[in-house]
Amino acid sequence: MGFLVTSLVRNDLGLYDRHAGDWWNTTSAFSRSLHEVNRLRLNLIHERLGPRLDGLRIIDLGCGGGLLAEPLARAGAHVMGIDISQASLSIAAEHGRGVDLLSYVLGDARHPPIPHGSADVVLCADLLEHVDDWQSVLQAAAALLRSTPGWLFVTTINRTWLARALVVELGERLGFIPSGTHDPALFITPSELIATGRRSGLEPCGMHGITPRLMATLWSRRLRLHTTRSLTGEYAAWFSKRSL
Repeated sequence: MGFLVTSLVRNDLGLYDRHAGDWWNTTSAFSRSLHEVNRLRLNLIHERLGPRLDGLRIIDLGCGGGLLAEPLARAGAHVMGIDISQASLSIAAEHGRGVDLLSYVLGDARHPPIPHGSADVVLCADLLEHVDDWQSVLQAAAALLRSTPGWLFVTTINRTWLARALVVELGERLGFIPSGTHDPALFITPSELIATGRRSGLEPCGMHGITPRLMATLWSRRLRLHTTRSLTGEYAAWFSKRSL
């Protein structure tokens, strides 16, 4: 007797369409950990840019359901979210209805349908490790930025055994992250990110490691995170655009 063997799809981008309705559901298995990740990202953004973002023009590439875009617009920034998932954008727009400074556009982060030099800040949060040719996303982000200084904020995952253990073996197997979300082969080392950024006219200006508080995470059954100096797992990076 034979056995039917099915392979788990890695980097399953269909997750974002299938679970689009769960983006803002803090109890959903799909998104409950995302809200904790998002809290830390917002803290890092406000530490760099300040609590009020009045007048800043921000483009959120790979915005998903708008978890970053909407609170930044509520803090006074003009925010445009771009994503390839129409289902996610529909949820983002519905949840953000009435936020005047917020808009969403269907588009590919590698070729965003926005004029160059449109943004003071570009966000690439948990995006690059889902794109085979992530270098093209970084180049597109750099082109979107105005100079002086023009900020790019990236969060992604280092290609190390520890990152694979935490994100895939622990995170996905225990249900903190949906199975199939990540392909470890697409993880990006900080040196690769910095080198590509510099080729795109960007200078690194700060990195933070992001790691789970293991006991608090296991106890609460959702991710609990803090920043660290170690970049061996997930990490956040700031770049500034060089003046021409």
